[in-house]
Amino acid sequence: MHDLVLKNARVVTPEGEEAVHIAILGEHISALVPHGQPLEAKETIDLSGMVVLPGMMDPHSHLGSGDERDVDGQYRSFAEDTKDAAIGGVTTIATTHVLGRDPLPEMVERAIEGGTGRSWVDFKITSVLTTYEHIDQMPEAAALGAKTFKMYCGYCFEQAEKMGMRKEGMPPDMFYLAAEQLKKIGGWGHLMIHAEEPHVRRMLAERYKKEGKEGLVCWAEHSRPWSESVQVYLYGVIAKELDVPMYVVHTSRGHTVDLIEKLQAEGYPIISETLVSYLGTTAQELESRGMRFQGKIQPPIRFQSDQDRLWKGIQDGVVTCMGTDTIPYTSKYKASQPFWDARPGLNIQWIDSLPLLYTHGIHGNQIDLPTLARITSENTAKRWGLYPQKGCIAVGSDADLVVVDPEKEIELGVDRMRGGSDYSIWEGRKAKGVPVKTFLRGQLIAADGEVIGPQGQGVYWKETRGIAD
Repeated sequence: MHDLVLKNARVVTPEGEEAVHIAILGEHISALVPHGQPLEAKETIDLSGMVVLPGMMDPHSHLGSGDERDVDGQYRSFAEDTKDAAIGGVTTIATTHVLGRDPLPEMVERAIEGGTGRSWVDFKITSVLTTYEHIDQMPEAAALGAKTFKMYCGYCFEQAEKMGMRKEGMPPDMFYLAAEQLKKIGGWGHLMIHAEEPHVRRMLAERYKKEGKEGLVCWAEHSRPWSESVQVYLYGVIAKELDVPMYVVHTSRGHTVDLIEKLQAEGYPIISETLVSYLGTTAQELESRGMRFQGKIQPPIRFQSDQDRLWKGIQDGVVTCMGTDTIPYTSKYKASQPFWDARPGLNIQWIDSLPLLYTHGIHGNQIDLPTLARITSENTAKRWGLYPQKGCIAVGSDADLVVVDPEKEIELGVDRMRGGSDYSIWEGRKAKGVPVKTFLRGQLIAADGEVIGPQGQGVYWKETRGIAD
């Protein structure tokens, strides 16, 4: 006797689209049975016309780096903003701890404590290396399960200092030492880099500011087409020498995709992630809708040619992971300063990511459903050491599932959000293909745009749990 059966949906498994019923017992998928075959269960839900995907795993978010960059702010964000993750079909997130120079294990432990009993979804913690001392502490962070290490290579001078780094930012010797340390640790971890050459970008920002130029198109232009590529190559060469995986967060430029494709073909251990924001809009489109500070992200939202190359990179298997770069901003620091002084970064993106990907990817004929499942769940779960416990619909895996109504059309905007956001860069945009139910380890946690059940069901994943028999 199963606890729950989801029947008559199109189910996306690692083998492709299948016409199967999903049976759930406890927290796990207990059977996948072809349509027409009976299953006994305490509860049955008919999902005729629906699509079931593995719950999304967002590898890239920053709870604790919003309006208040502190532990209390991170705790509140876990409690409030992860509601939007649940509603949007995101069942696992990876978030950085609050940035700083404190000992790395202490910052990781505080972040784990912040999510435990508060988060609506399961979570991992990404360690952020800002000092040489942090490199020595990497084994302790890895022992806590925070085995992915973020390095902000794209910052220098005052930007770097605000993020807890030294004035020179992240020099190559720091990356080399971190790569050596990661190699000693071994296992599934990797180094993550924000690649964006900072010195020319800083110079151009000052030039444009003095010339009175501003806006999102200008913001995109000040970060040159090669700004990511030069650092991808610099740090990629080190990663290849030491044979450690290097994960490029928020790949935004077509130039970068071209380079990564060449390096991957030559055996470089490089993984590329992009963001829904780069696939769903452009700098010109945002400006035409009156977005200014709200759409200011780093690296910037780019141009149509970059968007087209990113989609092609996904189709060809060059870009394999999908992030959101969610930061719990409100408009507090987005409209009160001159354009060049306003903080870069998007706000909560979890709730709109899947509708946008379904609209542009599936209905826009850019990708098929199995590819959507791979880039939003399977590939990330593999990189974070959680597969096949998470990231797929298979017998024994966690019953982390998102039910999508492929024909449902909605208008995106802040009124859909249940966390602390007070604006949306997608305000007024139409989307087709909407999450209508989200299950976390077999429990329904969101339905029809609202969270369900008690807060704090999300758990911290230190290591992969054993697969159920």
